[in-house]
Amino acid sequence: MIENLIIIFLINLLVVSTLFSISLIIKKADIIDIYWAPSFLLNCLILLLINKNSSFPHLILIIIVGIWSIRLGLYLYIRNMGHAEDIRYSKMRSKYGNIGLFLINYLIQAILITIVSIPLQSVLSSIDIKLNLISLLGIAIALSGIIIEALSDKQLKTFKKDPINNGKVMSLGLWNYSRHPNYFGNSLFWWGVTIYSFSLTFELIVFISPILMTYFLLKVSGVSMLESQIKNTKEGYEEYINTTSAFIILPKKKNE
Repeated sequence: MIENLIIIFLINLLVVSTLFSISLIIKKADIIDIYWAPSFLLNCLILLLINKNSSFPHLILIIIVGIWSIRLGLYLYIRNMGHAEDIRYSKMRSKYGNIGLFLINYLIQAILITIVSIPLQSVLSSIDIKLNLISLLGIAIALSGIIIEALSDKQLKTFKKDPINNGKVMSLGLWNYSRHPNYFGNSLFWWGVTIYSFSLTFELIVFISPILMTYFLLKVSGVSMLESQIKNTKEGYEEYINTTSAFIILPKKKNE
């Protein structure tokens, strides 16, 4: 496993380094966000070439990861390109310079991609694996995560398109039951992929992937960071916080 992960890391380091060079030219460092999801499909294809395992369980994993990667990658590409650089990256460049920006956002992303890919590596390097009931559960959870994330993104995009909603809190559809249903769907996807992986390989190390992803989505680059920026700028957001689950899709709470 270690050898495969080193190869994955080196290839992704090459890709993010190339993207960083491009970002310096176009002055848009947030292009790295677009690469995140497609990187996992790339990792699957790398592992497929290295290990030459292409049985039905292997292909199922690649298809599921491919659906998630392409959908999210295209969504972020359409959302980000043609717009000014994300202010977070501009502030980071001002504070740490280009080298600091590369180390914090590009190098760390290559490392995270490698670690989060462990369930993919576990399955795609294994032979004589067969689907079972737990595998089917993992597939169902992963597909549910994809649907929730995609639907959440669509609902938010539609909401933002209407000028009348400027400055308003998005609390429609899935956003009525979670303040960040897109992040919840993303986390659910990785839990599903990991359960699928564990059902075939029985390697406990694979659970580092969804635990790390859920932690980052909740505490680092997701819920905590986003809400620290908007909770004081959107009218009614405090009430939204008091009545709506932060992450998991749950019924509304009563505002005491």
